[in-house]
This record gives sequence, structure tokens and C-alpha cells, in this order.
Amino acid sequence: MDAGTVRCAANHAPLTPISFIQRAAAVYGDRAAVVCGERRYTWREARGRCVRLAAALAARFGVARGDVAQAYDPHCRVSHVQVAVLSPNVPAMYELHFAVPMAGAVLCTFNTRHDAAMISTLLSHSGAKVFFVESHLLDVGRAALRRLAGSTSAASLPVLLTISDDGAGARDSGCVDYEDLVRDAPSEFDIRWPVDEMDPITLNYTSGTTSRPKGVVYNHRGAYLNTIATVLAYDITAMPTYLWTVPMFHCNGWNLPWGVAMQGGTNICLRHFTAKVIFDSIARHGVTHMGGAPTVLNMIANAPATDRRALPGPVRVMTGGAAPPPRVLLAVEELGFVLYHIYGLTETYGPATVCTWMPEWDALPAEERARLKARQGFHHIAVQDVAVKNSATMENVPYDGQTVGEVMFRGNTVMSGYYKDIGATKESMAGGWLHSGDLAVRHPDGYIQLKDRAKDIIISGGENISSIEVESVIFSHPAVLEAAVVARPDDYWGETPCAFVKLKDGANATEGEIISFCRERLPHYMAPKTVVFDDLPKTSTGKTQKFVLREKARAMGSLTKSANIEKADINCDKSIPIAGTRAAMEGCMPSDANYAPLTPVSFLERAAVVYGDRTAVVSGGREYSWRETRERCLAGASALARLGVGRRDVVAVIAANIPAMYELHFSVPMAAGVLCTLNTRHDAAMVSVLLRHSEAKVFLVESQFLAVAHDALRLLADAKAKFPLVIAISDTGDSSSSDGGGLEYEALLRDAPRGFEIRWPADERDPISLNYTSGTTSRPKGVIYSHRGAYLNSLAALLCNDMTSMPVYLWTVPMFHCNGWCMAWATAAQGGTNICVRNVVPKVIFEQIVRHGVTNMGGAPTVLNMIVNAPASERRPLPRRVLISTGGAPPPPQVLAKMEELGFNVQHGYGLTETYGPATRCVWRPEWDALPLAERARIKALQGVQHQMLQDVDIKDPVTMASVPSDGRAVGEVMLRGNTVMSGYYKDAAATEEAMRGGWLRTGDLGVRHPDGYIQLKDRAKDIIISGGENISSIEVESVLFGHHAVLDAAVVARPDDHWGETACAFVTLKDGASATAHEIIAFCRARLPRYMAPRTVVFGDLPKTSTGKTQKFLLREKARAMGSLPMQSKSKWKIGRWEVHSYFRMYQQGTHLSSAEYHGIEELALLACTVDRNSVVSTAS
Repeated sequence: MDAGTVRCAANHAPLTPISFIQRAAAVYGDRAAVVCGERRYTWREARGRCVRLAAALAARFGVARGDVAQAYDPHCRVSHVQVAVLSPNVPAMYELHFAVPMAGAVLCTFNTRHDAAMISTLLSHSGAKVFFVESHLLDVGRAALRRLAGSTSAASLPVLLTISDDGAGARDSGCVDYEDLVRDAPSEFDIRWPVDEMDPITLNYTSGTTSRPKGVVYNHRGAYLNTIATVLAYDITAMPTYLWTVPMFHCNGWNLPWGVAMQGGTNICLRHFTAKVIFDSIARHGVTHMGGAPTVLNMIANAPATDRRALPGPVRVMTGGAAPPPRVLLAVEELGFVLYHIYGLTETYGPATVCTWMPEWDALPAEERARLKARQGFHHIAVQDVAVKNSATMENVPYDGQTVGEVMFRGNTVMSGYYKDIGATKESMAGGWLHSGDLAVRHPDGYIQLKDRAKDIIISGGENISSIEVESVIFSHPAVLEAAVVARPDDYWGETPCAFVKLKDGANATEGEIISFCRERLPHYMAPKTVVFDDLPKTSTGKTQKFVLREKARAMGSLTKSANIEKADINCDKSIPIAGTRAAMEGCMPSDANYAPLTPVSFLERAAVVYGDRTAVVSGGREYSWRETRERCLAGASALARLGVGRRDVVAVIAANIPAMYELHFSVPMAAGVLCTLNTRHDAAMVSVLLRHSEAKVFLVESQFLAVAHDALRLLADAKAKFPLVIAISDTGDSSSSDGGGLEYEALLRDAPRGFEIRWPADERDPISLNYTSGTTSRPKGVIYSHRGAYLNSLAALLCNDMTSMPVYLWTVPMFHCNGWCMAWATAAQGGTNICVRNVVPKVIFEQIVRHGVTNMGGAPTVLNMIVNAPASERRPLPRRVLISTGGAPPPPQVLAKMEELGFNVQHGYGLTETYGPATRCVWRPEWDALPLAERARIKALQGVQHQMLQDVDIKDPVTMASVPSDGRAVGEVMLRGNTVMSGYYKDAAATEEAMRGGWLRTGDLGVRHPDGYIQLKDRAKDIIISGGENISSIEVESVLFGHHAVLDAAVVARPDDHWGETACAFVTLKDGASATAHEIIAFCRARLPRYMAPRTVVFGDLPKTSTGKTQKFLLREKARAMGSLPMQSKSKWKIGRWEVHSYFRMYQQGTHLSSAEYHGIEELALLACTVDRNSVVSTAS
């Protein structure tokens, strides 16, 4: 399948979250990006500031690829690989997450609670060249540098830069200030994109809950993927407002500095916060999302009534760290917060699992809901797998909710390694899994629940005591604010629980009361024997530093035998061993634990685990759960392998939107084959051509297409071509209903050998599907999709369509078209329900929406046309707004307006078979809601901007490759580039090279770019009509035709004309029962268009369509050419010829009276020559 494929700038770009701010500046340029007090920056301004800072780092400080930038600012801090920062959540801290990697450097953010000794150690270990320190932390930063100076040469010390709100910090400190850097730097800088997506982007030091911090290296690929996963897990749709209560220095703010940019949101930065600040900020800014450790939830739940304010809407809160106590969860939800419980490590870029909430749990009692939500759940979409294993045997523990094992991860969002500590890296990834050190059980429903950290299990008299269970009981005491339990030595029992407790303000409790409270609710051996009242030592992210408490407990000695108590050594001034050089981020290594090829097959694997019992596929009376669907796909892969399908073998299928068609999108790549879905409207001749070209090894045929398939196979036999193995698919899913004699799909699934091992792609650029173009402008070409591109475009489909967890998708888009615009894979990624329909008619559409609660669907403009023209008897009121994604030809404004009236939210996109389907989206802006309906429809008909996974879209002069002005007038060719551009045309290297010439995919579509950056198609290059030297956009003429009350469908192409060269020829389909003449249609257009643009010919009848509803204009062009030239207007009719117009026009200018015929002759030529303004001619003549 490599024949015709290429890897080039047009179809490959390293994955990096830098791309998110590039797109945000283009798509959301004027929207607020960062707000901090009275300061406010738009996305265009924020991106400009980041670029200038990157330029300054490169020019003034020599920051180069791989250098660490450390920031130490209570809100922003960069550590040296090679830019370090110590700072709180201020705008500079946010901007450094983009500026440092833009300069090719590595960002290192320091914990603002570290003391000078620890900061000095981390500066030394990271090797930072530049050290940003927020002004309030300047004393700590300088003290750290003084300590560092004692052990290193002055030349190797990092440059100290200050961060202050107004730049005044520089004057006070004598240092260069951040704002001065940004102000004085050049505005133009060539961003240093990563050469390899595995290049490091940040260095994060662990928070030290169980040991001294280690340097965890994140790469661009992992940061990019974990950002997307977090956004999807957290239901962050377009343009959120995010309140920064999570420190950005902790796992890069759980990746949300990049995530908010990806979705064009607004960052509300807080230097410090209290419950009152949180409630005030939510009310003032309309916050939609925030995050925080359980201590933040505790703060909210225990806020006095005077500090609380009513929430303007639901606020989604992602919380992690220790499991939130049930009473805290309940209290916060009662206030209007929606909690998402996540779990992860610094080593997993932050969030790695999420406690996926099932809708049926809403009806459970409050205590039961809280118990379920406190679990850690399942791995998110970018983690390949999470398991609870016996760490000695590496076997999975039973799903019984009792057997304890170690939580282990693997996938692309596992760290590259521990910086300068290859030994620790290898140990943590032993056996191809990241060993978390956390102990957990797995419940029968698959959900993980932490029981403890391996170091936190208390073994008393041979019995394991979970410190988490004891803490949960202590938290339920009315006087307790916080609690942590560790082991205390005991000469008799070995260890006993020791509780460290912080009481609520004004509350009282004694040690005896706490112990008695626990004994009433726990087995006596689990109750604490010691209670210490005090503040708990915390990391900056709110995690309790249990290693400090363990040291204190050990220092107490045995409870049952007196002993001298020695002070524990908890001094942070211990140097971290530095071995080797730092040139290549030493300590990192590729492993099965931290790399897996991207493939949408992983979506089904996860869906079967996370959404196993939920409905995956519905077709008539048949329903399959996700677990059943996965088993059927696995059986299908096993059957195909048994039939000889191997790596890169093509498996063709011709079928409607039925369960088998859906399943083949997974079973074929599971067998390492390449899926080739054929258009159900093709005739036998075309099917035989495509089977021959694709060299399909197996051909699956739904029963209603068997006659076409048999005819196609006879043509193959006549040509002595390679003959595929044929498998019949029955209409009902019942193997007995096959027409007999051959192989049948359901029988193959039933008889397939069990225990098949999925053949994962060896390389993510391996082909996954072969799609033939729909033939709107030429004969179909074979477009190759890769696993990588299909994975990424599926994620883009979810983001563009606001498809949060468990959507219901109505299949009105044929699955054979661009693999259903990649929705076949995308619905699995979110555990949705696929409603398969064979016949797409209005009555069925409305019935399915009402019956199944459809949330999303798609369709070409013909589907929209069908819906708006449905008789009232077939319509049903929608139970909710249905988001419908449309593409192909631009939907006429009249159709868009009517769809909106019916309760559909139309999202307009644009794409090609060569871009895995949708490539752009007309991103809707809230302020447009107030516009008149007609204006909203006009805007919604634009093609918009590139989606999140596409690197760029541009309108270029195809000769010079210069971008056209963004003025809405200059026409150029639409060009695209990025990871969701095809691998190439199968067996056609020349066509591939031509399509991607210059490092861009040339679409053949002509468009303009408006001042706001939105693109608008004007025509296909082959569809432009050139009449008398003037370009006529067929799209504009069609839009007017659609406004005629009798017109159902229309397409305009060029007809030859001996005089004008070409004129517009309209092919029109009228609505049922409607009537109109050619003269009426022409007059209607002339009243609304310049006369030269109005069609001269109108042909009534059905339009030829591709299976996706696109009009096959190449057929209409052939018909128009066959008509020949439109007869010239005779001189006797107009009484003038071309040479006479000039003299008549001079007469007209001089005020001489002209006859009507003479005037119209002047108008005709003047318009075509653009000599005069039509309106002025009309007004003067009248």
C-alpha cells in the first residue's frame, strides 16, 4: 500500500501544543484569552506576546533547542532545561508555556512552596540558563542563586529575570523584567517547531508526597495528546471560561494552559485565592470550569455563607490527588458544582483516569452517588491501558473489588523518563508498564479504586490496613477539617495507624474522642492508636506530604515500648546526584510503557471496558452493547485472518449503514487489513474497476447489492483479473437469510476461532483505509488514510461537534464516505450510541431523533433540503436541539434559516476525501446569536477555519504560492496541510506529487478569506464560468436559485457560447407539486444578480448525485457541452452589434435618447466588460 504515498510537509507535522495558540489567534483573535485583575489580553495579543518573548529568549539569552527555562513566580516558574520559572498563576506563567517551546527550549516550572535550598538543588539539576522569578518570590529566588553560586562557577549561573504586574519589579530589583523583554523584542520570529514530536517540552519535578522530587520529562507528543484527552474527559467545549485554582507549575496545570488555548477559552488567573475569591470570580466572569485538589473542595464546602454567591450556571470541577471524602463531594455538588474525579501522576502528565459518570446513577441516594464518584475509574482516551497488577507476577488482579494490586499505566501520555536518572526510569517502566506505586482494587464493573500508596499501607499484626479507609472515617467526624494516616512503629503489632488531624476553626475534639469515633465505625485493629492535632504539611498542589508525616511517626518510636525519640532529618538540602551530560535529556528512553502507535482501534478497546454494557449499535430491532460490539469485531478479525487476510491486504465492502458496515471499521484493521468502502450507488462497471485497482483480497457484499457485485465479478473474470473472496452480509443479521451457497458474515463471526490477538499497527502511518473520491469533478482516485490520521481526525470530529461523553449519533452520512467522516471511530471514542438507518428520509429522521434522543447527526445539503421540505405530517417536535454537521456544497442561507427554526443547530464544515472528510469548521461566536436570522444564515454558510488537528488552511495564488489578502474579494486556491491530509493516491505517485506540490494539499477549490480569517468558497476551479472575460461563481448563482419558492435543488455549470465564451446553465429540480418556467427562473435571477451572471439556459430534472449527496457536476458539464453554443442574439433583435455599442455608449454619455433595445445592448456589454456600474445605468436610463 506504499505505492503513491509520501510523507511531506503537506501531510505530516510533529504534534505539539504550540499549534493550539497559533489556531486560537487565528480563530478567536479578538476574544479574551487571559484575564488577571484589570489586565486583559486577547488571543491575538497573547500569541503576539509569546512570540516576542520567544524572540527575546533566543536573541538576548542564547536559549536554544533543549535548553531549560525555569520560572519561579508565585504564578509562573521556569526550571532549567533550559528556562525555569518560579511564579504563581499570573499571565506571564501562562505565556511561558508557549513562549519557551516556541524558542525551542524546555520549560521547568518550580513549586512556589519550595524553599531556597530545594530551588537551588533543582536549578543545579535542571541546568537552567534563564530563571524567571515573580517579584513576590524574589527573596527565595535570590537565596537559591546564592546557594547555587557556592557550588558552581558564576558563568554557569542562570540569568535572573523578574516577573511583576507592571514592570516595577525590575526597577526595585535591578534585574531585567519580563514586561520589558516582551515590549522590546521584535514582533516577528520564526517559531522553532519541534524537529521530532518526541522532543522534550517541559521538565516537571514530582511533588514529593513519598520521596524527594525527581525530574519528569514531558515531550511535545505526550503534551499534545494529554491536552486533548483532558479536554474531552472534562467536557470542555468551545470557548470555556477557566478559573485557575490549579497551580500551573503542577503538571503544567494538568495540561490546561494548552487545553484552554485549543478551545479558545478565557483564562481567569488568580495569584492567590480563598473561597470568597472563588465565588466572586465565578460570578463576575461566568466561569464554566475550574480544578483543584480536595483541599480546594474542602475550602468551598466549608465556606461561610457570607463568602458564597449563587452560581450563574453549572461549574465543572476536575479534582484529583487523594480521593475526595464523600461528605465533601456531596456538599460541593449541593452548591451547584459538577465534579469530575480524576487520578494521575506527574509521570502521566497529570490526569490519566477519570471516574466516568453513568446517567443511571443520578437516581441513586446521595451517599451512594458520592461513594461511586470517589473511585478513580478508567483510563482516558490517550492512555493505551491501565491495569491493576500483581507487581511480582505482572498478572492482572481479579475484578472483585477486594484483591489489591499495583496500578500500572502504558501509553503515549507516560513520561519520557526521569531526567539524569536512567536507573529510576528503567525501574519505573519495568515490564513495559509504568509502575505507579499506588495500590488499588478493580471492581466488577471495571472501575479502579485506590486503597493506598504502596508506602502507605499499614501492616498491623499481619493485617493490611488501608490508610485511605481510616482517613475517610475520620473525615466524617463533624470537627475534622483534614486528616492523614500513616504507620507508627509498634514493637508488638509491627505497625499501628497514627492519625494527623486538623480541626475546623472553632471546633474541638480530643484524641480519645477521635479514636472512639473510629472504633465505632471500623474493626478495632484499623482504628488509629495515636492522634496528633496540627496543620498537615502540603505540597503546593494540596497533596499531603506523607513522607514528612511518616518521618514524624517514626520519630515517635514504638507505641507499646518507650524509646528515645530522635528528630527526623527532613532537611531539603540534599543534593540530587548528577550523572553524565544533559545534552540529550539523559534519563529518557523509549518503551512500551510510554509509546504506542496512534490508531482508532484503541477507541473500541477502551469503549468495551468503560462503556461495556451501554448500547453501541442500534439497527431496527437489533442492539449490541459495546462489549458485544468489541467481541463481534474481534471475531470478524479472527475470521478474516483465517481467510488469509494479512498486513496491508485490502478488504472491500459494499453495504448500507448497517451494523456489519460499522463493525468492519474495526475488525479489518484489527486483522491488519485495509478497509475499502465502496459507494453503494456505483454500477457494476465501476465496482469492478475499483476492485481491480484496489486488489481487494476479500469482498463483503450486503444482500441487496449482490446482483451488482455478481455483475462486477463477471467483468473481472472476463478481464482475467484477480478475483476476491466474496462474503455475503444478510439484511437482518441472520446467517440463515443469506441467499446460500457461499460464505456469510454472521456465520463467519459465529465460527471464528476465539482468543484472536489484535494485530496492532507496526507504525502509526500504516494504512487503515482506502477511500475512493466521489467523482464530482473526475473519475474516482484511491485515497489512502493512515492510522495516525484517522485517530487525529476522529478526535477533531468530537471537538468540532461538541460530542461529550455518551452521545447518540444518527447515521444519515454514508459510512462509505470518508469512513463516515471518521464518525465510525469517533463515536466509539466517546462511548456513544450509533443509530443505523438504511433509508434516509424525513419521516425516519424525525422518528429516530424522538425515539432515541439523538444528539448529533450529519449530512450533505441535500439531507438538510429534505428535512426543511418535509411535509408537516412527517415532522415531529424535537426533544432537544440536534447538532447536525454538514459539508459538501455550501448550504443555501434559506435552508440554514429553516433548519434553525425546526430546532437543528447546523454546523457547517468543509473538507475533501483527501482530508479524511471535514477539515474546516465555521466556528460560531456567541455574539452572532443576536444578529437577524438572515445574517446568521449568511455567516453560517461560510467554510470557516481549520479544525484543531489540522496545521493550517490558506487561500493562495497557485502559481506564486503567496497568500491572497484577507479582504473577502481576492480569489485564490484553498490549500491545506497537516496530519489529517491523506498519505497519497494509491498507485498514482504522479497525482500525489502534483496534489502536494509546494508542501500544501491543493484542493482545486477557489475561495476568499474575509478580514476575520474565515474562508468562503467561491467555486471549484473547474466550476468557474468565464463569460466575456468575467468570472461567474456558480455557487453565487445557485444560492439565488435556492431562494426561488419552487426550487428544491439546483446546480449551475458553464455552457459553450460562441459570443461570450461561456454562459451560465442551470439544472433545476422543482419541489413536489411546484411549477416554474425557464423564463420565470431567469427573470428571478436577473432581478437579483448582475445580468451577465444570470443563467441563459434552464434545464429541469433530477440532478445526478454521488452517494453522499454531492452533485456530480462533471456529468452536468458534459450535458451542457453536448448542447453546444447558445444561439447568438441576432442584430435584428438587438439592432446593434459589438462595434455599434461603443458609439451608442458615447451617445448615451452625451445625453442622446436611446431606444430600449439600444440601452439593453449597452448594458449587456458594459456589464460584461465591467465598464460601467449597472445601477447607475439603470437609474440614468429611467
